[in-house]
Amino acid sequence: MNAPEKPRIAFWFRYGPAEHTILFHCIPQIIELLARDCTVHYYGMRGARPIPESIRRNARLHLLPLFVNRTNTADKIIKTMLWLLLLPLIGLHCRLQKIDAVYIDETIPLTAGLARLFFGKRVALTVTDFFMNIYAGRTPVLRPLCKLVNHLDMAAWRKLPLIFTRAKATRDFLEKCGVPPGNIFPVYDPCDLSIYHPADKAECRKAFGFGPGEIVLVHHGILHPNKGNDRIIAAMPALLEKCPQLRLLLVGDGPELPRLKQMAAENKLEKHVTFTGWLKELPEVNRALNAGDIGLVMRSGLATDHFAMTGALIHAMACGLPILAVRLRSIEEVIRDGQNGFLFDPENMDEFGEKLLRLARDPALRGAFSQQTLNAARALFDMHTVARQTAEPLLNLCKLNRQ
Repeated sequence: MNAPEKPRIAFWFRYGPAEHTILFHCIPQIIELLARDCTVHYYGMRGARPIPESIRRNARLHLLPLFVNRTNTADKIIKTMLWLLLLPLIGLHCRLQKIDAVYIDETIPLTAGLARLFFGKRVALTVTDFFMNIYAGRTPVLRPLCKLVNHLDMAAWRKLPLIFTRAKATRDFLEKCGVPPGNIFPVYDPCDLSIYHPADKAECRKAFGFGPGEIVLVHHGILHPNKGNDRIIAAMPALLEKCPQLRLLLVGDGPELPRLKQMAAENKLEKHVTFTGWLKELPEVNRALNAGDIGLVMRSGLATDHFAMTGALIHAMACGLPILAVRLRSIEEVIRDGQNGFLFDPENMDEFGEKLLRLARDPALRGAFSQQTLNAARALFDMHTVARQTAEPLLNLCKLNRQ
């Protein structure tokens, strides 16, 4: 008798496998685990970076003749719209390929509904950032559209058999919104500790022009309106009066960068705030983080901010930085105020300043927090654990379709 045919699973991710691996480090391991029992297909756009060999070897690639420049906001928006327009064709192609289940590892608006409509019911989704709230919810004329899209998304999510979240807080929210709790799997973001790790601090600081006596507060990520870095820059002049050696290092690019630079210039902070722009290679980001003395995790405080376990937090912890973070339910899952870091209300810059100065003036406290965050990162964001926690529910979803 012929051996039974393997179940088939498809990954959908707009940026393609190379960028997917940068954003979710253990994707190659997840695909390799699934490939033992499944035939894995991968749909996405092409990228400038080489596809990880493990993905190339273990998945059948269906890459669109499009390239996304993640450093260009306009290009990202245009290509995301094209991706949404192409999803019906991708869904139908998956049907022709007799795919058993689809996994979409991002929360692009309307994606789940389109997948269910054109592919079928066996759709798994990762729910993290609510992009409509971040980019449209602040604009009054777009708020009705934002509410409509959120309503349509939630209606689709209630019908999904499998949802991954990056924080337990997201799971709790989805349960309250009527998503069956047995369909929700909280799995933290993984961190590749061969990329993000403690490095020679003196060498890293020299690369960014910081002297030995300066106290560097570092934040990294896409500089979109919801990050709230404008509040940090606005607070800097008063803090510098109390701690003249304080410096701010903002790593990354995004639509807010021109405004943040203008704010720094208006407040005469050119010598105190450093903007790196987009760093193309991850070792450069690691070097920038290790140039810092304190890892800043900032959000403006939208209700949906509580659902993200941000890369800024995870990578700063992996580099062994003491953490100063906004008080969000997701972050409170790993940072306990006063025990392994400090938390502050995102709208309370007095609390932010008080806790920043405590860290800046107390190197022993920074050292104690640093060791605890490094240990926590190694335990909570382990690549192999996250890969297994993701692959097992996906495999069960595929097998369920074969029963």
